[in-house]
Amino acid sequence: MSISFLHIASFIAIFQALLMAVFSLQNKKSSRTSNKILASMLFVFAVVSCCSLFKSITPLQIHSRYHRQLFALGHLAFLIGPLLYFYVRSLLDTEFTLRRRDWLHFLPFPIAVLCSILVFQQYDPFLIYKFRGRFLFSGSVLIQNLAYLVASFNILRSYGLTFRSFLSYIDNIKLAWVRFFISGYVVLWIIQLQLFLAWDAIESPPWCPYARSLYFLTTFVLFNGMVYIGLRKPEIFHQGQKYQSSLLNKSDKEQYQEKLSSLMNQEKLYLSPALSLTEIAQRLDIAPRYVSQIINETCQQNFHEFVNRYRVEESKRLMAQQNQYLNILGIALDAGFNSKSAFNKAFKRNTGITPKEYKKRLSFGARS
Repeated sequence: MSISFLHIASFIAIFQALLMAVFSLQNKKSSRTSNKILASMLFVFAVVSCCSLFKSITPLQIHSRYHRQLFALGHLAFLIGPLLYFYVRSLLDTEFTLRRRDWLHFLPFPIAVLCSILVFQQYDPFLIYKFRGRFLFSGSVLIQNLAYLVASFNILRSYGLTFRSFLSYIDNIKLAWVRFFISGYVVLWIIQLQLFLAWDAIESPPWCPYARSLYFLTTFVLFNGMVYIGLRKPEIFHQGQKYQSSLLNKSDKEQYQEKLSSLMNQEKLYLSPALSLTEIAQRLDIAPRYVSQIINETCQQNFHEFVNRYRVEESKRLMAQQNQYLNILGIALDAGFNSKSAFNKAFKRNTGITPKEYKKRLSFGARS
């Protein structure tokens, strides 16, 4: 048995994943559904990592005794995609709960285990590296996880987060946390694809240690990153309690949200640089804290992000107009911003590029 630095890093990562899972289950300051999903996902990650670590540090004659168990436990990977998908949903929707039909997403795992049991009866002894059917199991996991990755991106898009803004700076703590999770998931998926190609597709064993080392390193960085972000931004784990005592029910929120949308789209209140939360509350005839709650819960934004999003769209409309000769400052002021620096910052946060770059692209498109 030879243990390297990467093996030690993997031990630490597994311990941290289990520690975070326990913390999530005991955390009472955010959504219980979200906590349970996160804990389940971390536990699955830890078990799958344990299997990979066990096969890496033990000689073939030792871990060959446990090929059946390792192969069956490996099917837990079928749970990671659905868990990530539901975790993203639970973070963005504080009222999300798993419905009965949602459990159908987890059916591939018991089906895969059942198929494995049938396979075991035909092979005695059963050896993973000699079983060609592993190509189907591993390939199915990769395809399924990719599908749930796309589904998770679609959820983010429904909340107004484009792929460009996903890659750039995100001021919203909750969305930044989601980005961290999905980014780590993408990297792990790519590494699993390499292992699949090396082991199952082209059967190139020399490539496997390289890909497995990357896997150990990535899990170490991912779980350490979770701990680091959790310590620096503990408010991430305090979600879902801010408006617990609010008297605003769901139907009232929907009604006021429609009125708010009408004020912004038809009356264009955002064009006023001095627009305040109090002014909007007076127009809606409700308390300012309720306006803040509606914006936070329905748009996943604070007041300034909400208003600036409309101002950015207005500035894009102004820049797209034919015969528009306003400079950047003029466009910023006409869109409701009170300074060029505030305009540049908000524009890049919403689009991923500066107003100047956006205007150049419009000019280039018009010429072509």
